[in-house]
Amino acid sequence: SPCENFLNMKIKLIAPARKPEWGEDFWDISTAVKLRGKKTGGPYLSLFILAALTLDDECRIVDERIEEIDFNEKVDLVGITVVTSLSQRAYEIADEFKKRGVIVVLGGIHVSMLPEEAIQHSDSVIIGESEELWLQVLSDAKTKKLQKFYISTNKYPDLKNSPIPKWELLKAGDYSYFTIQTGRGCPYDCEFCLVKAFNGRTYRHRTIDKVIKELELLKKIDSSKLIFFVDDNLLAVPSYAKELLKALSSLKIRWWCQASINNLQNEDILGLLYDAGCRMIFIGIESVSQGSLNLLNKGHINKVDQYKEIINRVHSKGIAIFGSFVLGNDTDTKNIFEETSRFIANTNIAYSMINILTPPPGTKLFERLNKEDRILHRDWWRYNTDSACFMPSLMTNEELENGRELVLREIYSYEALYKRLSKLWGMGVLAKNRRSVFQFFSLGRIIFTIKCIFTKDIARSLFVIKSLWVSKIGSVASVSLALSFHDYVYKNKKKR
Repeated sequence: SPCENFLNMKIKLIAPARKPEWGEDFWDISTAVKLRGKKTGGPYLSLFILAALTLDDECRIVDERIEEIDFNEKVDLVGITVVTSLSQRAYEIADEFKKRGVIVVLGGIHVSMLPEEAIQHSDSVIIGESEELWLQVLSDAKTKKLQKFYISTNKYPDLKNSPIPKWELLKAGDYSYFTIQTGRGCPYDCEFCLVKAFNGRTYRHRTIDKVIKELELLKKIDSSKLIFFVDDNLLAVPSYAKELLKALSSLKIRWWCQASINNLQNEDILGLLYDAGCRMIFIGIESVSQGSLNLLNKGHINKVDQYKEIINRVHSKGIAIFGSFVLGNDTDTKNIFEETSRFIANTNIAYSMINILTPPPGTKLFERLNKEDRILHRDWWRYNTDSACFMPSLMTNEELENGRELVLREIYSYEALYKRLSKLWGMGVLAKNRRSVFQFFSLGRIIFTIKCIFTKDIARSLFVIKSLWVSKIGSVASVSLALSFHDYVYKNKKKR
């Protein structure tokens, strides 16, 4: 039986993957991943944090995106991280291990919002952040006192005590980039978002020296990999952000992050970003309609009439914008699709995530739509921003889904991509700095070009050649992302 040896356990921590029949996800960036010889994007940070807390027990991490799960491996306890769109697969994995008598513990945002659903597929559910609960869960499992639900008395743990993730367990060669976190929390209360509900309204930060120590470790593992800061708003606390950016400048790394657009009005922070290594910022622009922003409870943060000026200032610093837009709000008419496409073209936003408004369980949006009897289903795998899960107000479900597709096709055609990116490259954004002819003819650039141009798609070949072999030189990374998003739109529509 499980845990016969109470001194130690064999633990498997699992990150589920999308089922093949669900089609490609926007963030799979599968073309870029394959061109680089990798298997997926970035690692799930939470599992490596738990592994670092697992002191005396044998621990292994399995990311289903890069390897199959061995259900017959002899283990005592399985921990699975669960997000809404992958919850169905997570429950399938949990059920298979429970059939084999293995203790199953579920954690993550989705099960924290729906613990009674999750316990049907597990022995225990961790509600909220798990750092201060994990050792108690393991201890109770060993003594056969495992509780059904765990929730910390200190709901939001002090991140100064959070360990450096156990990156030595990482199969680094399978990932395209590294992930790191400096803080959690959000004082805003956007209707569609779960960050405040899960992480609290007050920002909590790790110590900067610990962040730098972790980055130095990741750099030793692979100095060529891009770093992605997964904080929902890296620049939220200006005093912390400035100190962090100054510390990062000495590391000579390249990284991307997420930030609210209002934080990009801080001139001191803007001046530090590029020298610190920042090359792109993911921003929740959400809508080009102020009415929609107000209804989403984000109108006090995002001001449509300030967008263009802020975006231009960020570009002037040599940093790209990755925009996130939400379509289908109750004030959105069918005009929102063309207005969104036109805005992206006019502001030269490099890449954009185009989302259908999605109401994850636990959000105020879900509560409101459910009360209005507008939730269409609870097929959680379809809560991935690709499909309409509710009845829109001013259009049909089909019109909303088709409108999103129209925006995607307009912004990710080769012509539209080249038009935006070439302007950015000319400004030094996402561009390769050519210091010599030899750097221009780098082996990596040549190999990448060869991989891309031997195709029957003449338009694709021309796009790659123009992008990589003209005077305004685009970076290979920017071109590979462009190809990924083009392929997501034009090659995978039937699967979505």
